[in-house]
Amino acid sequence: MGRPVRRWRAGKARELFLYLLINRGRTVDRDELHAALWPDRTRSAGSSSVRVAKHAVQQILSGEQGAGEQPAAEIILNEYGYTLKVHDAWLDFEAFERLCYEGHGAAARGDRRTAAEHYRHALKLHVGNFLPGETAEWVREQQDWVRSLALGAADYLLQEALDRGELPEVIDVCRRTLDIDPYQEDVYRTLIQVHGELGQLGQARSWFKLCSDRMSGGLDIDVSPDTQRVFERVLRVRNMPRGPRADPLANA
Repeated sequence: MGRPVRRWRAGKARELFLYLLINRGRTVDRDELHAALWPDRTRSAGSSSVRVAKHAVQQILSGEQGAGEQPAAEIILNEYGYTLKVHDAWLDFEAFERLCYEGHGAAARGDRRTAAEHYRHALKLHVGNFLPGETAEWVREQQDWVRSLALGAADYLLQEALDRGELPEVIDVCRRTLDIDPYQEDVYRTLIQVHGELGQLGQARSWFKLCSDRMSGGLDIDVSPDTQRVFERVLRVRNMPRGPRADPLANA
């Protein structure tokens, strides 16, 4: 065990394995597999394709094991459909989901410290897009789900850092959030405000420009009036004479 599969055969073997892996622990019926992996084929053609892909996966998995070793995973066929049985395996996305759920539970109990700890560990596991390079509809749905969990974790950590007044940590979490979703305009506003409070006007300008470029280039919209007002307030405050001045984080 612990050896990577270096080459997947042509066809749907890899996609079948991934689909069953995502849904491990339950039996996936044939119709669901046909619809997910062969949406343009008839049911009869899909049935044959599933059998061929299953055989290819089994050959690949058995070929990766050493002499006398149990395969790391195997596909079990029964009258209801297909189940992937995984032996002694750690799955990053499964651990990521568990940590997010544990974070939700701790937050609901009011245990902010434990919630933040779970969310931090979850984000360490979120190191990029889920199943990069895969374009099937079911993959995109899973990518959206994983992304929503990651954004929820990041939002909690951002609010927690803001409450503690830890501005460098706020910046770090904001940057992490934009790595997950570069179109979170409220996060750009937070970055503009915080860099303004730290006297880093150049950074505030850079984040405003990046926000404007991404909103117009990616979403074909202008920055919101709220973002424009925050940026103008930061410029106005930084250009005030020395002495008591307004806090750009207030009334944002």
